[in-house]
Amino acid sequence: MKIAVSGKGGSGKTTIAGTLARAFGRMGQRVLAIDADSNPNLATLLGMSREEAAGIVPLPRDLLQEETDASGNRILKLAMNPDAIAEAYGVKVPDNVTLLVGGKVDHAGSG
Repeated sequence: MKIAVSGKGGSGKTTIAGTLARAFGRMGQRVLAIDADSNPNLATLLGMSREEAAGIVPLPRDLLQEETDASGNRILKLAMNPDAIAEAYGVKVPDNVTLLVGGKVDHAGSG
């Protein structure tokens, strides 16, 4: 099962995502939560302290590799399979949840 939560700022996306992640984890499901927000708060909602959350190493940008297909279209491919990414960069948090944090914005226009 895959669930994505989207919406405008302040609509409760992080609260819904964190609640669903913990609920499914408590039911014994393997949960991979991905925080792609430039203001990452999912870690604290999943039970980490702010200090622990600040120490999470974000996913490196070179996990996506740009290629060109036979028609000349630009495509992006993962440099590692998803399980290897979760193993290498995932942080175990309470309730059977593994958290991945997307790349952080270095400066305006860099994302």
